Amino acid sequence: MMFQIAWRNIWRNKSRSLVVISSIVIGVWAGIFILSFSWGLYQNNINETIFKQLSHIQIHNPKFNVENDSKYTLSPTDTIMTQLQADDRIAAVSNRIISNGMISSPTTASGVKIYGIDPLAEVKQIGLDHNVKNGAYLSAGKENAILIGEKLAKKLKIKPKSKVVLTFTNVKSEIVSGAFRVAGVYRSKNISLDEVNVYVLKTQLRKLLELKPTESNEIAILLKDESQLDAVKKYSADLVPDGKVEDWKELSPELGMIIESFNLYTYILTGIILLALTFGIINTMLMSVLERIRELGMLMAIGLNKRKIFIMIMLETFYLTLVGSPLGLLLGWVTVSVFGNIGIDISMFSEGLSSYGFSSMIYPALDNQNYFIIAFMCLITSLLSAIYPALKALRLNPSEAIRKI
Repeated sequence: MMFQIAWRNIWRNKSRSLVVISSIVIGVWAGIFILSFSWGLYQNNINETIFKQLSHIQIHNPKFNVENDSKYTLSPTDTIMTQLQADDRIAAVSNRIISNGMISSPTTASGVKIYGIDPLAEVKQIGLDHNVKNGAYLSAGKENAILIGEKLAKKLKIKPKSKVVLTFTNVKSEIVSGAFRVAGVYRSKNISLDEVNVYVLKTQLRKLLELKPTESNEIAILLKDESQLDAVKKYSADLVPDGKVEDWKELSPELGMIIESFNLYTYILTGIILLALTFGIINTMLMSVLERIRELGMLMAIGLNKRKIFIMIMLETFYLTLVGSPLGLLLGWVTVSVFGNIGIDISMFSEGLSSYGFSSMIYPALDNQNYFIIAFMCLITSLLSAIYPALKALRLNPSEAIRKI
């Protein structure tokens, strides 16, 4: 009988009940949308880092990242590359020569990280050719060609066909210089890297560094399916026992931390939204109790004990939540599904976002478990919000409440 009474009570004042239900719907939807947008933003950054910068796995000489010196190489890379390319779990593999140095133009100079690459391999690996905004991509026939970032080009005040000089130390610790002509200017989603990364042909950089044809500083592996990450990483470690094999989480620990901390972020953000919802529910349920003081006094006078009064008010809140939460979940799911396909364009903030490696097109996404977390937290919040109004009702004196106008 208490269930029926509680259900009828919430519809006695439809306007008030609809306000509470609407608040719950908006609160649940807001929680889902903000979380899905945040995860879409982070996922975008993760994908940009993997597919445009790091790849899934990198192999180096153990001393290379510590000493940051080109003389620490992997060898024979031709044999290693052949075996990796034969693995059908791998989408693309490339080997690079890396050196740190200075780039000089007629007006100024800047510190850079120089990548010696195979142009065709990097098309599959990081799609570098798609980032070229001015000029042309590197080609095998132009030994002295260089590809530089747009931000660096502005800093050096140069453009395609301009001449620059790269200065660095070779494997014998001798200072060497090479003249290069700008083939193209690229712009990636990470402007901070555009200012320091330059690309030249691997054969030319190897010659200047005086490395052997079978030596390289880095092997990058891009997988077809990330679920194979651990298996391919183990295979690579067996293939190159003297090398240091690292996946993208180890190469960029801040991204791994984002994934691990996202559940905590879910609780915190949802809690903030539901805290605002709490005050609305308390206020509405308190109004409901104060409007029914005479009625509640009558129920107490005819024998309805305080426990049943408490249960009745809690059930009313529970029913309101039971109606609002599924609607909020459905609205949130539809929103995420729609915008997850078409994306949300925030290009007006592209300059600031690209400084941190974020894209201006965001595709919201959310795991199914997070929907249940939000729904459960909403239910608990609503029930806790009803405790104070229920206790307020229990403190009523039946004889005084009956005479209340």
